[in-house]
Amino acid sequence: MSLFQVPGWSMASAPVREEPQHASKKRKRPSADTHRLEAAEVNIDKLISKLAHPQPGENPANSKGKAKAQDPGRNARFRKKQKLVADSADAPEKRPSASSSEGKAPPSSPTKSKRERKKIAKSNPPATEVTSKRARPSSPQQEAASSRLTALQKGMKESLDGARFRLINETLYKSDSRAAHTMMQEDPKVFEEYHMGFRHQVLSWPTNPVEHYISTFSTYPKKTLFVDLGCGDAALARGLLPKGISVISFDLVSDGKFVVEADICDKIPLPGSEPAEAEKSGGEGQIVDVVVCALSLMGVNWVQCIREAWRVLKSGTTMPNGKVSVVSHPLINAELSKLRQSSTTPKDFRQGVDTISLLLGYEATRDLEEESFTGKTPVASFTGSRVKHSVGLTPILRAGLGMSDALLKLFPSAPVYHLGLFREKVTLQPVEYYSKLPPYPTVDQVFVLDPLIATGGTAVAALTMISDWGVPVKNIKLLCVLASEQGLKHVQEEYPELEIWVAGVDKELTAQGIISPGLGDSGDRLFNTIRA
Repeated sequence: MSLFQVPGWSMASAPVREEPQHASKKRKRPSADTHRLEAAEVNIDKLISKLAHPQPGENPANSKGKAKAQDPGRNARFRKKQKLVADSADAPEKRPSASSSEGKAPPSSPTKSKRERKKIAKSNPPATEVTSKRARPSSPQQEAASSRLTALQKGMKESLDGARFRLINETLYKSDSRAAHTMMQEDPKVFEEYHMGFRHQVLSWPTNPVEHYISTFSTYPKKTLFVDLGCGDAALARGLLPKGISVISFDLVSDGKFVVEADICDKIPLPGSEPAEAEKSGGEGQIVDVVVCALSLMGVNWVQCIREAWRVLKSGTTMPNGKVSVVSHPLINAELSKLRQSSTTPKDFRQGVDTISLLLGYEATRDLEEESFTGKTPVASFTGSRVKHSVGLTPILRAGLGMSDALLKLFPSAPVYHLGLFREKVTLQPVEYYSKLPPYPTVDQVFVLDPLIATGGTAVAALTMISDWGVPVKNIKLLCVLASEQGLKHVQEEYPELEIWVAGVDKELTAQGIISPGLGDSGDRLFNTIRA
């Protein structure tokens, strides 16, 4: 039996060298006691041999195999038995001297054999124990050992990780996405090693760009659909999903939770359309509002990733800067089509504006902050919720009055601050003629109501009045029935942080500043003041 049990290395046991016999200075025992002690030692050797090497036919009650031999309690019982047997020898000392009594040859060193067995038992753990230790490479003991690295060892380990990251990074930049995808499929550990090194690199940056993205995108409307191409560990999705914003994440390796496996330069598994010629399609099947490529355009064929993003993105400028939300709903589409027709009566026109305004208000209030309270029903107490911040309504006279009743259904106790503005017909510039704003803000959030945004001048003037009043732009929402692309662009250039909710967007604007095809003068149609 070898002295050390090391995988791949075994040491043959050398024969025990006989030590020269020296005259013992200890007192000699009587021969009768020596005979009794020798018999006791032989019994101990038999007991050790029986316990260490049980026979196949032994009683299971006495020998439970190797698993029982590993039990610390069993070893303790064995040591107790050994002591009892040694005591039964009735000897004044527990160990015989190296020399025997006069005229007799010394025994064949049973004590030395016992010592060797103890050393072997300590240095060679049972096979099952060794196997179990190998099966747990990341045991707490090993993790603790790795955490006990010195500063020099930690620095060397970080240098090795950094070198590994740079090697993988260079490979990704010099190869196409298909080769990178194949490499990750053959060894998914490469993906983990790369992003571990990337996270280490980010620690040395002044700021993490993903944190900025999360902060910026969290202000977008909650119905906005984001697609993160080359997402890594999906930090963007982990940051935005708790805020109620949808994010679909793609990368070369899936984590089974947030990340969908895909070659983003080959084919993104999302609907989209593209005509045969090199022009943008009309938006058939395209559902994505924002595509994010954060440090992911790496391969030599990165242009194909831009092509795929172009394929899945919605067409048009209905969401410039991601702050305009066009509410698409069957009821809104039907009511807006009814408003466009010149044959619609003033009564039906007012009902249509009211219905659209109600649905716009419903969508625009999804992200209002709530607070809980404790109440009592006729049966028992309950925990309810209510809107935390106060809301005020600001209709722009006179067409904005057509939207007020719908919003008052949502906020019956909201104060209404009327603003009087009209557009000068020659210069098309807004002119203020009335303001019902109090000396200081009495509400936390304001909804500006204006059915039409044509040039955007009137809306910008109203927003300037409210922001000068003391309400931050981030706490203002603009609701309108119909807008032009030019008007939306004008408003967002002045107030890029403003959130706009609109039922429809038309592309053209006439020389007189009227939306085309539009729906005419909304004020005249609401109050039946159309001149023949």
